[in-house]
Amino acid sequence: MNLLGLIVEYNPFHNGHLYHLKKSKEITKATHTIAIMSGSFLQRGEPALLDKYTRAEIAVKNGVDLVIELPTLYACQSAEIFSHGAIATLNSLNCVNSICFGSEEGNTDILYIISKILVEEPVEFKIALRNYLDQGLVFPTARSKALYDYISENNLVSITEEILQNTLNSSNNILGIEYIKSLLRLNSNIKPYTISRIVSEYNSTEISHSDICSATAIRNSLRDDLSLEQIEKVVPTTTLHSIEDKIKNNFRPVFDSMFYDLLRGIVIRDQEFLHKYFEVNEGIENKIYSNIFTCNTLEELIHSTKSKRYTMTKIKRTLNNILLGINKDDILKTKDISTLPYIRVLAFNNKGREIIREIKNSSDIEIITKFSKISHIDDAVFNILIKYDIKSSNIYNMIYYKNNSSLLKGPMDYYLSPTYIR
Repeated sequence: MNLLGLIVEYNPFHNGHLYHLKKSKEITKATHTIAIMSGSFLQRGEPALLDKYTRAEIAVKNGVDLVIELPTLYACQSAEIFSHGAIATLNSLNCVNSICFGSEEGNTDILYIISKILVEEPVEFKIALRNYLDQGLVFPTARSKALYDYISENNLVSITEEILQNTLNSSNNILGIEYIKSLLRLNSNIKPYTISRIVSEYNSTEISHSDICSATAIRNSLRDDLSLEQIEKVVPTTTLHSIEDKIKNNFRPVFDSMFYDLLRGIVIRDQEFLHKYFEVNEGIENKIYSNIFTCNTLEELIHSTKSKRYTMTKIKRTLNNILLGINKDDILKTKDISTLPYIRVLAFNNKGREIIREIKNSSDIEIITKFSKISHIDDAVFNILIKYDIKSSNIYNMIYYKNNSSLLKGPMDYYLSPTYIR
């Protein structure tokens, strides 16, 4: 078995994802694929458009063999924590041969060199970084200059300072570097590959004439129009039909604005404890609290809280941590673990069953298909991670099941089972 690992959100699964999946299989010569997919809430601090089981089912219908959920505590955090959680999950299985991610760079050579320097922190690099910081440069600029100096002086690769800076500032390159850093820190045998993102279309916020666009453009279209006509050409038919079926059955696409009333109540109730939530630092809780009374929408709150220090994405993640009650102590206890105590299966096919058997042979990790069979009740890390998985599902389902309240039986993680696509 040649097992390829993918780290995904599929929000929703579109033609760009299908291209990435096929190309990844091709360059790694994989016989089987496993996707680590974010669940109810995602890396930018947003809820998923569709529930995790539906998104996993769509992925399997399009060629992924097994989809497992990335624990919530990692799924909605910064690139470093997100990447470590995903890589640690794959590495814990002891049977994954490779990963393949999209990047603006399209080649792992320079990404690997950068990652290795950042992990090993050679003395010359650290001295150069300190000198640039002492000159008053902001950390990203100082780090970029120190990296360029070290790479140039040691003839590691031919690259201009401008290209290096662009590489470090590109969103998918950033994730790729974090993936490789985690592989190095874990001394993993998993080999990293990358393919080029179709940058112009990927970064677009509107659907154009092309059959590939960004997930953001698709979500924007669905926010404005549920007729689905605009997205027909940019998603596989399985995605289109799934969204269509969900809407017909009164399960509407979910957006972050739908949680604003709930968030306002939490901020007001927890005013004295806001500082305990992860990424709530340097008094930003006071700004959030004062703005929550005058801002009528989530968008207004984000814009009124934004500053040079806090980007919109940073604020969204901070607010999401407040919404989900993710506290600093729990992140501290789990963010650097090398082995995950469990995986949660969301969907699989016949090859996926083969992967599960292989995982059972190669690892002692607990494979959760039904919550009634959970056994790690005395494991502190297990209990922290599973607590947030359940909580995030419950909060998400308050909105997702709003038009189908009779179908909400309770904590749905205890009632839903993985989808088997034969």
